[in-house]
Amino acid sequence: MIRHMGYYLTEETGMHIEELVTKIQPLSREIIDAAQKRFDNLIKPVGSLAQLESMTTRYAGIVGSSDKKLVVIPETRLLLLWGEMKHTAEIEAAMLQKKAVSVFASHVNARVIPLLVIGETAYDLLEEGAMLTGEYIAEEKAGLICLGTCEKELRPDWQDLLEEEDGLALLERLQCHPVSAMTGSILQAAGMRIPVMLDGVASCLAAFAAARFNPCVLQYCFAGDESAEPGSAGLLEKLQLQAPLRLSLNNGEGIGALTCLRLFDAGIKAYTEMETFEEAGVHNEKEDYSFKVQEDKNKQGRRNN
Repeated sequence: MIRHMGYYLTEETGMHIEELVTKIQPLSREIIDAAQKRFDNLIKPVGSLAQLESMTTRYAGIVGSSDKKLVVIPETRLLLLWGEMKHTAEIEAAMLQKKAVSVFASHVNARVIPLLVIGETAYDLLEEGAMLTGEYIAEEKAGLICLGTCEKELRPDWQDLLEEEDGLALLERLQCHPVSAMTGSILQAAGMRIPVMLDGVASCLAAFAAARFNPCVLQYCFAGDESAEPGSAGLLEKLQLQAPLRLSLNNGEGIGALTCLRLFDAGIKAYTEMETFEEAGVHNEKEDYSFKVQEDKNKQGRRNN
């Protein structure tokens, strides 16, 4: 491996995607349900935090516990910014903190890691992306990664390729080096039980391809922003991911993912810092807030619809 100008260029990797894919395990439904039960019993209307709750309960599943002492905001977060040789100038600008993503990263306690990949085949890029991600997660002790890319031009017919059922074949047909590397990155993060915040069509395509290798990988992925790029909404629907933000961004450089970290953190804070009725020593719930009343309202609403 060669370190060049602060980022890595790799000549070979020491791991294999086939091996990595087998390590990705589904999240515990029991833990997610237990986390949701805590949210439902907080002193607030049931379900009032909407997507903040669903993000946090899934994060609890990734952490492997619903204990509020263990469901904590990740101290170290990385934005892995992927590019290839044609993006050298942008990668260098990111290294010098001359890109907007650096400013956004500083506000959410994240570090931008510019990565320039040199693999020639989709398989090589998968392994390169996985290896680099694994090294940086371990080196930085990261608890969450965001994905961004300098790539702004995907082949115009990319939506026609989504019927391809083989992940590697999909990447070979897509012919986008950063997307192939990000696919490996997502697989590696999921294998290490690290949440991934997506941003823009390119990273969502990587998640789509990663799910062709192991569908469980999507349980570790969060959509930060529904970008203004063509096909973004449809792709998120296929991934069954809902982005809490619509910032009308026209690229997937990472700004949407970084901005969403504020909401991600807010959900965790509510989970850990708000009290349940029992914790507050309140034995009789305020009727409007009670779980039973809220459940009855939800059932009535469904009947009316």
